[in-house]
Amino acid sequence: MNQPNPERFFVYVANSKDGDIGVFHLDARNGALTPQARVAAQDNVMPMALSPDRRRLYAATRGADKRINDYAIDAQTGSLTPRVQTPIESSLAYLCAEPQGRFLLGASYGEHRVSLYGANDLENGRGAPLQVIADIEHAHAVIVSADGRFAYASSLGSNRVFAFALQDEGRLVEIGAVDLGAGFGPRHLRFSPGGDVLYVLSEFRATVAAFARDAATGKLAALHVSPRAADLAHLNDGFARPSPTDPVQPDPAVLAKNVWAADIHVSPDGRFVYVSERTTSQILTLRVAQDGALEYVGATATETQPRGFRIDPTGRFLVACGEKSQHVSVYSVDAASGALTPVSRGEGGNGANWVEIVAATA
Repeated sequence: MNQPNPERFFVYVANSKDGDIGVFHLDARNGALTPQARVAAQDNVMPMALSPDRRRLYAATRGADKRINDYAIDAQTGSLTPRVQTPIESSLAYLCAEPQGRFLLGASYGEHRVSLYGANDLENGRGAPLQVIADIEHAHAVIVSADGRFAYASSLGSNRVFAFALQDEGRLVEIGAVDLGAGFGPRHLRFSPGGDVLYVLSEFRATVAAFARDAATGKLAALHVSPRAADLAHLNDGFARPSPTDPVQPDPAVLAKNVWAADIHVSPDGRFVYVSERTTSQILTLRVAQDGALEYVGATATETQPRGFRIDPTGRFLVACGEKSQHVSVYSVDAASGALTPVSRGEGGNGANWVEIVAATA
């Protein structure tokens, strides 16, 4: 049996304006990033997700042709081979593969809903969802617990995170919701490595709310909200923006004065939480204290308007892209302090917005 190769990773970056996915090799010994290929994916390719076995990459497109594209990943070279392109009804801002491989879930910001798809249906070109949860105002993300029993969806418009039981037959049953209060703007979600904490990113403040998660019931209980980053003190709180595909957009001069956080990831050891902030083009670092409180550490400059980034499975490197940059940057992660140090930079595409990383196999 082939084993993961800890010396090399494959990096995939969605380029919405070019309508393709960039493929890179990442040397895990020194962080060197080498472009390999650009694979067609159609206009406005944005959210991506990996299958549980890391052998498939799913990418949703948000242009005129709304699809979920399915690519086979070559375990030794990282190359992508198109398999199935399935038309769907929604413009998805987020895509999640359920850890047991049975379902894919998507959040639609503009259509205010969460959709549940059967993996076998998509495999056979059938894009009709098994279920649609409507009236989740500006649904922005949906993730599933490692055991596949519970799903959590953020509603940026209502300042809530909804919790669902995910039934084996493919049904989501709401079991509760937590209210983050006016002006929070919940965006992306992440679990701690053990799954006992759910982190919720505020798009409007770049703060992070931590919730204890009961593994048996799926219920959430508030723990802590991180302080606002000192490096963002000159900015106002943000507000709900139109979908990026909407032809009418706010005045750029107004937007330049507001916080606009995007993505959140947790280090594999659970000691640090990282957040991308698009107005200042920075990655913010938070330390998880022994009592679970989040302490602001500092900010690191990155690519312009960083909508997406990812930490490699070993936790040694962070890879970031920018929607207004044609490059992808790699940072080494200090295991003790969480500090980021730039180590390499590779040429990318236009409208880069999402990053996925897979370990090569020997």
